[in-house]
Amino acid sequence: MHFLNPLVLWLLAVVPPLGAAMVWLAWRRKKQLQAYFGEERLVSRYSKPLARQAYQFKAMWAFLGLAALIVALARPSLERGHTEFPQGTVDVIAIVDVSRSMAAQDYKGQLSGHYFSGGTRLDMARYLIVQDVVPSLQGNRLGVVSFAGDGFPQAFLTDDMPALGWVLRRALTVSSAPGEGSELVKAFNLAFQLYDLDSDPNHRKVVVLFSDGGNDDGLDALADVVSECKKRDIEVIVAGLGKTTPSAIPVSELAPPDQYAMRGKDWYEVDGEVAMTALDENTLRYFANATGGRYVRVTAPEDFHIGSLISSVEMKHKPGEQEIFYFPLILAAVLLFLSWVSPMEPRAAKESTPVSKPERQRAPR
Repeated sequence: MHFLNPLVLWLLAVVPPLGAAMVWLAWRRKKQLQAYFGEERLVSRYSKPLARQAYQFKAMWAFLGLAALIVALARPSLERGHTEFPQGTVDVIAIVDVSRSMAAQDYKGQLSGHYFSGGTRLDMARYLIVQDVVPSLQGNRLGVVSFAGDGFPQAFLTDDMPALGWVLRRALTVSSAPGEGSELVKAFNLAFQLYDLDSDPNHRKVVVLFSDGGNDDGLDALADVVSECKKRDIEVIVAGLGKTTPSAIPVSELAPPDQYAMRGKDWYEVDGEVAMTALDENTLRYFANATGGRYVRVTAPEDFHIGSLISSVEMKHKPGEQEIFYFPLILAAVLLFLSWVSPMEPRAAKESTPVSKPERQRAPR
């Protein structure tokens, strides 16, 4: 972390004497008001004493609040740079699994942003494409193929990254590809067609597969895909999504038809039992090794950086900033509010009026 306006931090040296002066003036004014109404010795008998600890707490909240405000004005920032490929040299196709298993919320709480708040496996795939792949491909082209029971071209090869970002955030959803299951071979065959249709033969070709390991085609059919990738000189990167421990699939993250079919249920069921899904790394590792590509298991967003996964290519680092001034600003507002509302005088304890026991009446003689 660093500060974009570091000179503002010199104001922190002013906070202690300024705060002490403010507290002393408030204390003195209170004493003057008491003296105004009469002799202090007599007034103090019928008024609450000045609470030194209360003033100390108010001073502490004020000191910390002012310090946090100055830190916010210094604009703390985190470096959020990215790497870029040389312009006009790379054509990348992202193949994304959109089957029901990708709705498992294995990344709940890890992703920021409204469009990724569900924390599903598919949310992680979309997040990595939007936050890492797209910035790295400025001046190059990216296409997107989704697959479930069949492949679907979500986006042809394009360098229009803003439009592609819209597609990724809104159109790439669970079950957005036709059919049921995970037909990985059909997805790759569609990617080959996109390359044949609109890719320069001199461009480097990279396929990035985002999946939790589902493959209904079998290893024999996958071997044909491996042979075709080598023949076309396509580099393959495989990102394994999800946990290796089984997870249930929340109905709320599924497509509307599945939500209607499972209405009244919290978890997706098959034959009356809750369906469980886990990351199957065996297929993904086999495919990555067979193609001579690279495999990465994604447990957090920082595990995946396309610039470090593609081999033998010159990358350019583009610095970037993410300001986080709002955190100390919120803290300053809370602390200053506490300083304002905290009472200066101790609350008097409620005095209970003793109840005398009724005198026992003597019976007349």
